Amino acid sequence: MKKTLTSLFVLLLFIVSFADALKFLPKSYSMLVYVPDVPKAYDAFKATPIGQTLLADTGIGLESLFSSILEQQLLSLKYTKDDFDLFSKEMLITADNDGNISVVLGPVKNTTKMRKILETFLEAETLKKVKFVENYFILSDVPTGGGKAPANLQTMLKGNLGVTYTNIVDGKIAFEGYGYMKVEGNGLTFYQKIDAKTTEAKNALKELQSKKPVDVLADKNVGGDFLIFVNREIPQALRKSTIDAIMSVLNITNVQASGVMYASADISGAFTQMMNTENTNNQSQTPTVSAYSVVFGTGFKMPAEVKKYVTIGSDKYGVLTAENGMESYILIKNDRMITYSIAPNKYKPGDRTFFTSNYDPKYFAGVFINLEPLINSMLGKKVKSSATFVSYVEGDSIIQKGTIK
Repeated sequence: MKKTLTSLFVLLLFIVSFADALKFLPKSYSMLVYVPDVPKAYDAFKATPIGQTLLADTGIGLESLFSSILEQQLLSLKYTKDDFDLFSKEMLITADNDGNISVVLGPVKNTTKMRKILETFLEAETLKKVKFVENYFILSDVPTGGGKAPANLQTMLKGNLGVTYTNIVDGKIAFEGYGYMKVEGNGLTFYQKIDAKTTEAKNALKELQSKKPVDVLADKNVGGDFLIFVNREIPQALRKSTIDAIMSVLNITNVQASGVMYASADISGAFTQMMNTENTNNQSQTPTVSAYSVVFGTGFKMPAEVKKYVTIGSDKYGVLTAENGMESYILIKNDRMITYSIAPNKYKPGDRTFFTSNYDPKYFAGVFINLEPLINSMLGKKVKSSATFVSYVEGDSIIQKGTIK
């Protein structure tokens, strides 16, 4: 009897400790990411070769960099690092079909101090969405609490650093699936399997597979160390929680975007510019990321903020000037909107070898980041390192895989 009571107590303790952040689940959500122990996940990643390269002082030293910035802000408030415990335990992120995102972190020891600290980092409009409930930080566009945790979430958590869940319902189309994050080999991996739950959903996947993908790499302007793409139209139900949400964030509205898009950039090149600027003491020059993007659709209009136009070759570009003076060049065509971060006649795509070696036409969406050039620019040594994320159809399921190594 005593042994049974002890087992029940341990089980109850596990459930209670597991469910604290989950009680803030919104009533309606289509996606969640849950990490029950953020420090444990961070330490596990830091122990990998790529974690050491990015975070440790023997590498790029990002941990010390961010720690120094944080300490300066805390010093101005007469606080210490012990007062910043926002990432000391759980993290929960959710999104609904309309792209509304909720973030839950904590619990923290002192909500008054934490709010004061956040005021130095977050904009006033963002702070309006922040509240603390039972010492948990909550940033949300919608009311939180009252949502039901997925049935298999606890099972999926065993042996993993974090879990994901997707549940998309749009009329008769329904998808549901679980995923996990864990350290495998020399890197951090992510895997998620989203199953079609209805005949209509299965038919949507068959339609997705039958569509001819846009040949992203046929565009010779694609190059660099960063690539994101969606190479074919995806089912409307999936678009609501993915592409439409991204378009909303990018403020691309009032258009019939097909969901097909791609963008590439040369991030390491900008860092090299910055280093050269510092070495020549020319502080007035702002490094520019060489980037190029194409969004397919109809009804595109030039942003109202565009006040200047230039003709390059036979094309007329709208020039959008940011507050810091950086310019973007926008070209509107019948079926697409093309954007350059620098003058099109000065744009030169970076090396695309990493893209061609990882791209597969079966992927309908993906993100490729080649970290080797950036690490080489910062440390002066070649280290094979990358981050990739891809989605593809396999049978009646969508498979999503990601690796940072």
